[in-house]
Parts: sequence; C-alpha cells; structure tokens
Amino acid sequence: MATNGYMVYLLRILAAQGALASIYTDPNDPDGFCAGFVEAVDANHVLMCDLTPWGQIDGWRVRRNSDVIQVLSGEEYEQRLAMLMAHHKERHRCFFTDYPAEDTDLLLSVLLECKARREIISIIIGNEMITGRVLEANGLRVKIRLLDFFGREAEEETVTLREIEILEIDTQEEKMYGILETMEAQRMTLVQPEDKQDD
Repeated sequence: MATNGYMVYLLRILAAQGALASIYTDPNDPDGFCAGFVEAVDANHVLMCDLTPWGQIDGWRVRRNSDVIQVLSGEEYEQRLAMLMAHHKERHRCFFTDYPAEDTDLLLSVLLECKARREIISIIIGNEMITGRVLEANGLRVKIRLLDFFGREAEEETVTLREIEILEIDTQEEKMYGILETMEAQRMTLVQPEDKQDD
C-alpha cells in the first residue's frame, strides 16, 4: 500500500503541536484505534507515545504510515483522555532526548536507541508477536535475542524491517517480560549457592 501523503502531513502537524490524537489503522474495525501523542514521523513510519483508554501512558509504538486510514484530534475522546491524564498525574515522556531529522529512517533510529538502552521490544507481524532485545540493526533487518514465555533468553531471530507492522517499547507486554526476567535472575541467584554446597 502506498504511503498517504496527506496522512503524513497531518501526522507531522500533530507531532509539531504535541497534540493528543487518535489513529485508525484497521478498515475492518471502525472502533479499533490507538490514541496518544504523535512524537515523530518520517516518510514511512510514525512514533507515538500511546495512552490506555483510562488516560495512562502505555509505552511507545512505531506504526506504518501506509496502515493509517484516519487521524482525529481535538475531539471529545482526546479531551477526555487529557482530563484522565491530569487526574492520574501522568506526563507525556518523550522517547528520544534529541529527535532524528525527518529524512532519517525513524524505525531504524528507534531500534538503534532500543539497542543502546537494552530495552525489551516486541515486534508484531500479522498475528505473530516476538519479544526480546535488539542485538543488531541496519536499514534492512534487525537481529533480536528472543525472550521465552517465562522471560528467559532464547534463540536469535532476524526480521526484515519492511515486515514489521508494529514495534512496541515499554508497553504492558514488555514490562511483564522485564518482571519475569528479574524474577528468573533472582531465582538463579538463590539457586547458585546451593549448587556450590553440593560440589
């Protein structure tokens, strides 16, 4: 699907304004949308700080511009989200300290930043989701050290960037894996002294 130039234009205006927006990406589900702050846009992708329907920050997601079919801002829903954010004392946290230039590959920039920070990420391709940490990334593909169901390090997987439909960072999913990983590390710390006594 070709990138909709008008949608990119709208998204860039919203990013410049720091405005709350709702973005619709599923033509089969008119009620299915995401809402939050548009932080950065390039020719192919948009980075958003997402909010739950209850006005709480739910990490960041990178989506393809070509999947965006409608953008709304300043409507009652966004107004309500702003009220709920104020109630929860939530503040918009930006993903980048210094945002990349518009002609920079946004998806790659986010992946490289995640690698530098050792962030847990999730990649959605169709009905599949994989979660792990970025090992390497270039303009064509990303290599990830996967985390298994219990947050333990598993095999490596390489994904082509153009396959990625949604990239998630610090959402509830990744936070859950972070907790599981910490619990596993604590369990291993407790097990090791016993192993030494057995030797």
